[in-house]
Amino acid sequence: MSELSDSEICARFRGMYVPAISDAMYELGMPEPVLPSALRPLLPDRSFVGVAFTVEGAEIVPAVSWDEGKQRIASYLEVFSMLRPDSVMVSKNTGDFVGHFGELTGNSALEHGCVGVVLDGNLRDTAGLRDIGLQVYYRDVNPRSGMGRWEMVAHQQPVRIGEVTVHPGDIVVADFDGVLIVPRADAVAVLERAEEIVNIERHVRDDMRLGMSPLEGLAKHGHI
Repeated sequence: MSELSDSEICARFRGMYVPAISDAMYELGMPEPVLPSALRPLLPDRSFVGVAFTVEGAEIVPAVSWDEGKQRIASYLEVFSMLRPDSVMVSKNTGDFVGHFGELTGNSALEHGCVGVVLDGNLRDTAGLRDIGLQVYYRDVNPRSGMGRWEMVAHQQPVRIGEVTVHPGDIVVADFDGVLIVPRADAVAVLERAEEIVNIERHVRDDMRLGMSPLEGLAKHGHI
């Protein structure tokens, strides 16, 4: 099995669809780590594939002043300069009192090559994010600023969203059907099988359009 770079893996996954990649993992006997369906896309027609850059945040209880909040949020603001092309920010947050991600930091994420955000938390500035075209899968919305009321507690450490643990460097594949995490160690095997499945499905699709039944298609192609 050949070794591929992250950029090559992401490029080849793009244009595929999450169900085919999920099927590849299933056929290879791997778990299919799908994030909770409660995470909904800001831009329903936009998909992304990238490499997980993880962030974990927590509410500050009790809240502190704006000035102290600026000091405590500084480390989070610095991580945006660490993002690289093909990165996906995966952000795990506790509480629901504030917005955990917005358009101004979204501009920085885009500038550093981030292709999308998975936010287990609250989104704000949704109109601005739509304007810049940054896809975010988010749990809820809240317009309140996190300044003095929220801080980053870790970055580039494993985070758990629902029943799925996301590790830095994992491949994140997202479209309207959901967000799937492909462990980096398995990415090439999953990619190669998914490409085979997508090719098989082209033939199945052609046969269905010529009147073949799904059962006949499964018997002929081994996939449906």
